[in-house]
Amino acid sequence: MSKKLWDEKVDTFKKWGWSDENIVEAFRSQPNLMLVSIDKINLVMSFWVNQLDWNSLELAKFPNMFCYSLHKRIIPRASVWQFLLIKGLRQKNASLVTPFTCSENSFLNKFVFSFKEESDYLLKLHEEKMKFANTKNIGMPSTKCVNSHPICLLGRSERKEAICLESGGH
Repeated sequence: MSKKLWDEKVDTFKKWGWSDENIVEAFRSQPNLMLVSIDKINLVMSFWVNQLDWNSLELAKFPNMFCYSLHKRIIPRASVWQFLLIKGLRQKNASLVTPFTCSENSFLNKFVFSFKEESDYLLKLHEEKMKFANTKNIGMPSTKCVNSHPICLLGRSERKEAICLESGGH
């Protein structure tokens, strides 16, 4: 990798609030981090910070997140996780990265099926996001795919309201 590209990636992380120390620690933890494209860094950061309203420094603690598929792993699991947080089924101070690190079976067992009353809705929510990921337009740039998804078109408070209303809550 050229020094210029390396510096551009460092600048990209800094744009999202990471310090030099955050970048070095993340790189030590996940050396492949700097192989991720600038577009992918921005997509993951944008979704994490702007759509989920979560702190980018959480990603500095777990840089493996940049190696996961935004559409097939991060978005579907984030939708389930947000629902659980909004409904008070998970503690607000729970680790934000935990749902993203486990296998698909472990995720479904721990974060979907273990909530008996909500499991049908959670499974549907997760599957809809996965279906969207698998059927998105191949020629469309990733940014447009994320931002054109109905849940992403809503503002933060509107998304929370939509999730609550869709599940029968107020």
